Amino acid sequence: MSAELPYQCLRPESLSPILLICEHAGNALPEGVEPGPAGRQLLESHWGWDPGGWALTRELSRVLDAGAIGGRWSRLWTDLNRRVDDPTLARPMAGSDEVPWNRDLCPEQLEERIAAVHTPYHVEVDRLVFRRVLRGVRPLVFSIHTFTDQLDDEVRGFEIGVLFNDHPELAYRLGRDIEACGRSTRYNEPYSGIEEMIYAAERHGRHYGLPFLELEVNQKCFEDPAYAAGLAEDLAEPLRSLLTPTGVAGA
Repeated sequence: MSAELPYQCLRPESLSPILLICEHAGNALPEGVEPGPAGRQLLESHWGWDPGGWALTRELSRVLDAGAIGGRWSRLWTDLNRRVDDPTLARPMAGSDEVPWNRDLCPEQLEERIAAVHTPYHVEVDRLVFRRVLRGVRPLVFSIHTFTDQLDDEVRGFEIGVLFNDHPELAYRLGRDIEACGRSTRYNEPYSGIEEMIYAAERHGRHYGLPFLELEVNQKCFEDPAYAAGLAEDLAEPLRSLLTPTGVAGA
């Protein structure tokens, strides 16, 4: 197992009232794990990561001067946006393709991955949250993900999804402000926070009684190299408008 940390951080000493988290930021495997040609194709596909997610996170971190954390390894190694008892935590199949490094994974091996990857990531998110809370800042936990413009027969023709569970009022405020920038926006699409599809944000938000949301962005948009920077500029003011001096309105 690689000695590298399973996460990467931006502005880790920030006390920003928005904490950016990006579970599917990277598509690498730990050192010593050989994917093979078929495995490399999977890693480069949407199964391996969320293309554009970390680029947007970096731009938002810059524009907002906000702390951010992203997963280093592929979601096909250990999915940081899943509970440890979720069968897709280290999925054996990606669509119709076998994931070779997850073949015949035994409980002991899975436990080792959880201890080396999943737990350290969430411990670090926890640290970034509680150091704010201890200083009177109650941040919005804001998870950033991306989605394919088509999955099987489902065409997803919109640009942005705002996912929520406990905080619909914040989600709709944010969504309306994003739409005002001319960006097509849906709520709890293409996945639903109400159906427990925002595990990481929910885990850390609920633990501290903080607001949490997830943003889903259409991967096709990132074909334009300037897209992430432009979207970050458009998102900055809508996100700031949610804030009070000590955190997020309604928190």
